[in-house]
Amino acid sequence: MKTTYFVIVLLLTNHLISIGQTRILELKSTEFPTVGNTVIKGSVGYLAVPENRLKPGSRELSVKFVHLKSVSNTPQPPVIYLEGGGRPSTPQAENPETLTDWLPILKVSDLIFVDQRGTTDQALTYVWTGEFPENFFISAEDAGAHYQDLCKKALAEFERRQLDVSGYNIAEHANDIHDLTEALQIRKYSIFGFSFGSQIAMALMKLFPQELVSTIAVSTDAMDQSFNYPVHLDDQLKKITKMVAADSSINAKIPALDKLTEKVMAKLSANPITISVRHPLTGNPLSVKVGSFGLALILRLEIDDTNDIPAIPRLLYTLDQGDYTMLQWFVQKRIPFAIAVPGNGINQAIASGLSSEREKIIESQASRSLFGNVVNFPFYDARKVWPVCDVTIDTSTPLSTSVPTLFITGSLDCRTPVEQVDETMKGFSNAVHLIVENAGHEQAMWDTEIFDGAIPDFLSGLDVRKTNAFYKGIQFLPLQGSHQGHPSVK
Repeated sequence: MKTTYFVIVLLLTNHLISIGQTRILELKSTEFPTVGNTVIKGSVGYLAVPENRLKPGSRELSVKFVHLKSVSNTPQPPVIYLEGGGRPSTPQAENPETLTDWLPILKVSDLIFVDQRGTTDQALTYVWTGEFPENFFISAEDAGAHYQDLCKKALAEFERRQLDVSGYNIAEHANDIHDLTEALQIRKYSIFGFSFGSQIAMALMKLFPQELVSTIAVSTDAMDQSFNYPVHLDDQLKKITKMVAADSSINAKIPALDKLTEKVMAKLSANPITISVRHPLTGNPLSVKVGSFGLALILRLEIDDTNDIPAIPRLLYTLDQGDYTMLQWFVQKRIPFAIAVPGNGINQAIASGLSSEREKIIESQASRSLFGNVVNFPFYDARKVWPVCDVTIDTSTPLSTSVPTLFITGSLDCRTPVEQVDETMKGFSNAVHLIVENAGHEQAMWDTEIFDGAIPDFLSGLDVRKTNAFYKGIQFLPLQGSHQGHPSVK
C-alpha cells in the first residue's frame, strides 16, 4: 500500500483546522486495495472532539475516519457509514475482502467510515476481577443485583481514570458526524447506519436535517427504542416453532419447539445445572451454575442471528436429554456479560431514556413472557444505579421527517423487528421499508439484491419499492451426531 503523508495545515483552511472545540488531528492520503484490480484512493484521518461538549475543558477524544473516493466520474453526495454494536467502522475499509463488498456503493458515491467515539478505548470498559458471581446464570434477580454492583464499581473506576461517561450519548455521536462534515467541507451527505448506527442517523435527522440528502437505516433502533418490548422474543420463538414443525428432518422429535423450550426452562428453574467453562481472564477451569435465566439470556442473544438459529432446536433437545455440551459452548461465549461493564455502551443506552408509557408496556409484557425481561438485560438493571446525564436532544418524541429514508429489516430479526420499524415509520413521510426474508439482525443488509441493488439504486434516486430480497430457508442442525454446521457441535 502506497501512503503519502502531508501536513494538514497546507491543505485545509484555518476554518477546517479548528471548529469550535473540534479539529483535524491528522490526515494522510492512502490507496486501499480490493480483492480484484480495483484500488480505491482515499485518506485516513482523526478528528479531535471534546468528550462532553456541555463541559468546558472536557477530555479530548480522537475519532478515526476513512474517506474513500468514488470510482464514478459523477458521484452522488458522500455516504457516511456508522457501524452498530459498539464496533468500529473503519476496519471495513482497511481489509481488501470487506472493502470489495462495498464497491457497489463506491460506484455511486464517496464513502466515509467513522468509528463512533469510545469504540476502541479500552479504558471505557471496567472488568470485574473478583470471585465469579455464583448465581449469575441462575436467576434474573441475582444477575441484576450483581450487575448493579458492577456498575457502581465501574463508575467509581471511571471517575478515578478521569473519564466522563456521560459524554457517550446520542447527541454527542451526532455532533461528531456534523463536526467531521464541517471539517471536510461536506455540505450535503447521506447517512447509512446499522443497528445503533441507525439511531445516530436519526439523531442527525433531528438535529441537522438540512444536511441530509437521504438516510439508510438497517436493523433500525429509533431514539425512543433503546429498551425493547419482551413480546418480540416470544414472537420469535413462535416463528421458529413453525419453521421446526415444517422441517421433516427434526419435527418427529420436536413437534412443538415452544413447548420444549417451556419444558427445559422449567427443568432448569427447578434444578439448575453445573457446567465447566474457562474463566475469560485467567483461562482456569470455572464451574458455573445455569438456571432458566441463563438459558433465556443465551436465547435472547442468539435467536435473531441466522448463524445461530439453526443450532437452537438441537441445543434445547440435548438439554432435555441431559446433554450439556452445547450449552457449555454458549455459556463460554457469553460469560463476559458477568464481569464486564462497557461504560460508553451502557451510558448511551440509558441516556436515550425510557418513557413512562413504554416502561409500563415493557413491565406488563415481561410479567407474561416466558423469558421475563431478559431482552433488556443488563440495561434495565444498570439504569437503577447509573446517573442521569444531560442530552441535548429530545429522544422521547418519535421522529417526524421528510428526509428520504430506506429501512431494511430481516424477517427473523427480533432485536429490531419489522413491527418496531413500522412503529418508527409513522413519522416518515418519504420512506421505503424492505423486508429481507429469512435474514436476522446481522444479515439483512448483505443480501445481494439489497447491497448490490437496492442500496446503490436508492442513493441514485431510483425507486426500490419492488425489490424482492430473501435468503434460503433455515437449515436446522441434525439433533444427533457430529456436524460441522455450528461451532457448538463437535
